[in-house]
Amino acid sequence: MNDITFAELATALAGYPEMATWWSAVSALPVNVTVAEFFAKTMHGANRAATAKNASLAAGSRISAYPAPANGAVTIDPTTGFGSYLATFSVQARVSTDLNIAVAPNA
Repeated sequence: MNDITFAELATALAGYPEMATWWSAVSALPVNVTVAEFFAKTMHGANRAATAKNASLAAGSRISAYPAPANGAVTIDPTTGFGSYLATFSVQARVSTDLNIAVAPNA
């Protein structure tokens, strides 16, 4: 399956030079790890970290920026027997109109 590269991501972020420069400098992903896998695992980790941190935070100050993914039904490939599902990860942020400021909202 096709995916983007970090170089393509950096190019798409040209309007935000500090981010484009950072993405241009990141190391290559390990062999057989796609950008989609990188972000899926990163977002999974962010959700788990926020959930753990929220356990000690009062209502109104809990981090709501990294919700759990929306998962589709599991499908099984009839040829390989491989099971998979579509997972949609998201980030919720309070952003300025120019996207130069983004903060995690609290709930």
